[in-house]
Amino acid sequence: MRDTSDVTRRLWSLCAVLRDEGVTYHEYLNELTYLLFLKLAAELGMEERLPVNCRWAALREARADKVADIYKEILERLGSSRDETVATIYGEAETRLTSGDALRKLISGIDEIDWYRARQNGLGDVYEGLIEKNAQESRYGTGQYFTPRAVVDALVQAIDPTSSDTVYDPAAGTGGFLVAAGLHTQHQGDQQPRLHGVELVHDVQRMGLMNLLLHDLHGEIELGDSLSRNPKALQVSVCLTNPPFGVKGNLSATQSQHMDYRTSNKQLGFFQHIYKSLSKGGRAAVVVPDNVLFEAGVASSIRTHLLDNYRLHTILRLPTGIFYATGIRTSVLFFCADGPTRSTWIYDLRSSSSSFTKRKPLGISDLRDFLQCYGSDPLGRAPREETDRFRCVTRDDLRSVDDRLDLAGNSEAQSATESVHRTPHDVAVALLDCITAAQQAIGEVEEMLRDSSLVAAARLESIEAGDE
Repeated sequence: MRDTSDVTRRLWSLCAVLRDEGVTYHEYLNELTYLLFLKLAAELGMEERLPVNCRWAALREARADKVADIYKEILERLGSSRDETVATIYGEAETRLTSGDALRKLISGIDEIDWYRARQNGLGDVYEGLIEKNAQESRYGTGQYFTPRAVVDALVQAIDPTSSDTVYDPAAGTGGFLVAAGLHTQHQGDQQPRLHGVELVHDVQRMGLMNLLLHDLHGEIELGDSLSRNPKALQVSVCLTNPPFGVKGNLSATQSQHMDYRTSNKQLGFFQHIYKSLSKGGRAAVVVPDNVLFEAGVASSIRTHLLDNYRLHTILRLPTGIFYATGIRTSVLFFCADGPTRSTWIYDLRSSSSSFTKRKPLGISDLRDFLQCYGSDPLGRAPREETDRFRCVTRDDLRSVDDRLDLAGNSEAQSATESVHRTPHDVAVALLDCITAAQQAIGEVEEMLRDSSLVAAARLESIEAGDE
């Protein structure tokens, strides 16, 4: 990723204007996306995709007392554009901006940026920097659709997609994995693979499409629910994904019919969807919260099914703190649809002496040793050697701990589980998960209360103005 931090910082500073207009954190990127698309279409010579009176110049030249109405009209017209990508990005687009003066500040601020230099550094990286900045600054929804760039790049390097692959992300979010896969093949001098994603939230889908567009990549991110689709109909060669954390609730009848093991945990629903979507010989790298590795009941049955029918060749234990939420422990499972598991290699990045925070994020350099240990074979079959962090366990080792992937290769934890069924480790992790879920719930309530207070204040202002 090239250095686009100055442009990202200047764009993010414009959010102060949005904040003064009562726009909330999760709406910042939407508002900036609507404006940036118009500006960047002009910078990239793509304005032929837009009607003449719906281009950046129409906004820049509008008077302050007219610009808000002109902007709303532009959004409405672009939402019904004949250009499919434009129509999707602006579909159902609404702005919270009502002040012409505020809108003029945003337009002027965007115009003042050195876009010639930004083009040289990569406009896609500018937009992706905004996505990351939004995830860092907001406590809400981070694990829902953002994966740190270093993790994305490391997984893509390990899986090594080529032009002959179809790369699938059933929880595409802002398109990070799809973009990285497309750029990876281009850097290898190859054509891009087919990039296909599905995203449940329209606002996030539009960000993903914008991300692909600004990186000059062709791909599709459909709006919809992956779990309602038949995974056997997909049969993709590569799956790279980070399904949403902490999403629980009974699966619908449509979703459940595609599951071998019915569950109320959508993480486990996604996991089944992923391995069932792979074609013969297909490969996957999936970020999962650690509870998927050790939970009993349905989770245990799913793990056993995976080990008996797929080759789980590598587990990467990620450090805490990299998803900007306290206490979330995650791992990456690498597996192939080419036979059962006979042995699994486990790399423990959690034992690193470094701690990662928002101010000290995980970088690709922190994952270089893992990539060297992983080897050059994307199927995980390169010769490997054990190190302090990289250990091999057999299928029998996994059976001895009831297919609990968190205990594999950990002799102390294994001794504990033999003497007591529920270990202190279980209790600590379960408690941590409860605390994290409570923090997320509190955050959501705070956000709803904040939005409600803003709406109430606006209504009161309107009433008072009417009384006058």
